[in-house]
Amino acid sequence: AAEFEAVFAHRCAARTVYFQVMAKPNDLGHARFGMVVSKRLFPRAVDRNLMRRRIREAFRQLAAGLPSLDLVVRPQAVPQPATPQEVLRQDLLNAFSQAAKKCCPAC
Repeated sequence: AAEFEAVFAHRCAARTVYFQVMAKPNDLGHARFGMVVSKRLFPRAVDRNLMRRRIREAFRQLAAGLPSLDLVVRPQAVPQPATPQEVLRQDLLNAFSQAAKKCCPAC
């Protein structure tokens, strides 16, 4: 909880259509992330878990290319049922890269 609060307190965020990514530089040498998927956006546990799996998979694909950041991902909008997985993944990748540029300019 304290590490999440540190990222929130750093107040550096990037926003896309579906996601908000907050970031804070760390000294670990690798990126790590957490997520906040609210019941307000996804009332059903099945939908929250699906969103978590999609976010985790996108991070796994990008983790090697990210600088040393602590990232917290928060969905901002519910995708329509017809929205392809690739669109969500690309939106999340854009959010990660925007956060890396904005919150860690020296990286």
